[in-house]
Amino acid sequence: MSRYYKYIIPIVAIKLSIFLLISCNADDFDQKNEPMQFNVDTSLISTSIYLEDSNILLRPPIGWDEISDIEFEQMSKSIQDSKNIFNIHLKKAFKSAEGALLIISRIQSKADNFGYIPPDYIELLTDQFNVEHIPFDVFEINQLPIRQYLINSPIVVIFKLFVSSASDYQIDYIIPKRIYENELKKIESSIGSINKQKENK
Repeated sequence: MSRYYKYIIPIVAIKLSIFLLISCNADDFDQKNEPMQFNVDTSLISTSIYLEDSNILLRPPIGWDEISDIEFEQMSKSIQDSKNIFNIHLKKAFKSAEGALLIISRIQSKADNFGYIPPDYIELLTDQFNVEHIPFDVFEINQLPIRQYLINSPIVVIFKLFVSSASDYQIDYIIPKRIYENELKKIESSIGSINKQKENK
């Protein structure tokens, strides 16, 4: 588990409206994946990016630009220096002018079916972010299995998604509370854009 929280405190500062997609708890971890429908507004997301060594495509929120090489190196070092539950490697990151972040990391594990996520992962997250409850959900987007956690910390909301494919990925949307409501539709559209097939041009 990476310590993004320490890294983003100076950058981001969020009012939470409970996201309608998340209602399950940890006891439902092994439930069957059901397709999830998202309202995808293509005017709110940018062009697709390909996630390395997978068949996953993702469209970041519009106005969230890829971070500089220097920022990438700093963030990557912060992640690698953290005490992580499983090995992750930063692949891409995007930020908005107001401090929202999209962090995309590759999972280094041979475990199938999200086996790298420990049974007490929610408890570990609640301790890390000092929150009482973390909603959890299991679903599919475009036939890609997803595990999603919603973290409502005192200063940010974090959508933490794990996506299963040829190579699994961890995708974190980190949004300051003061801009959360304005960014929510962008985030929903971006999550809904996750696809395992290349787009038709």
